[in-house]
Amino acid sequence: MSTDEFRYSKKTNLDSEQNEKSRRFALEELCKQLRNKLKTRTPHQVADYAALGINEEAGAISLSGVLLTKEYLISWPTLSIVDASGQPASLQTEALWLHYLERADGHPLAGRWVNLSEIGGLFYQQAFQGYCGDELAAAWQDDIRGLAARCHEAGGWELKGLGDLAFEWRVLPRLPLCLCYRLPKGTIKAWATMLFDAAADHYVAADVAATVGKQLADRLKPA
Repeated sequence: MSTDEFRYSKKTNLDSEQNEKSRRFALEELCKQLRNKLKTRTPHQVADYAALGINEEAGAISLSGVLLTKEYLISWPTLSIVDASGQPASLQTEALWLHYLERADGHPLAGRWVNLSEIGGLFYQQAFQGYCGDELAAAWQDDIRGLAARCHEAGGWELKGLGDLAFEWRVLPRLPLCLCYRLPKGTIKAWATMLFDAAADHYVAADVAATVGKQLADRLKPA
């Protein structure tokens, strides 16, 4: 490696570390702001709007809910978050839970599937389709049995009447998500898309919905 290459590599690593620190600081600040907003409400109101369980024992209050098949406990009023084994949630998971709790308003689910653009995500729709639906279609092609098995492994349940294959997940208690898949036919390539309930924007912002959708899509890719 030349001197110039070494300097460039070192600068790139330093920039990457600085970006990660800045990102972490921003998430920590966001979590702090969301906690302060949530503390102006009662735990029962938060639990009701977000469809969470609420536990009250010996004066201690905690909320419980599932994110992508994994259960979490949220203490009140500290709003610290741990998984079922007592391990603290990652900062990203913490931010997602707090965002969901703060935004949830108890609005009924619509029972109608729409794409990201219809819940405020027009700016993100093209990229979202590319790294979720298009990548899954390219990965699975006509292996519909393999995809179905992976969907079951990821905690989904099959839906009928949507394409050649469709699965639903309750990613958060009031955030359903659906994968719709069509097999290749002749010159037409395989096609897949991730859909949301039409009322999803009452529970998460569009960019957060896109992030959650990508997390699920990553789970569904072949090993």
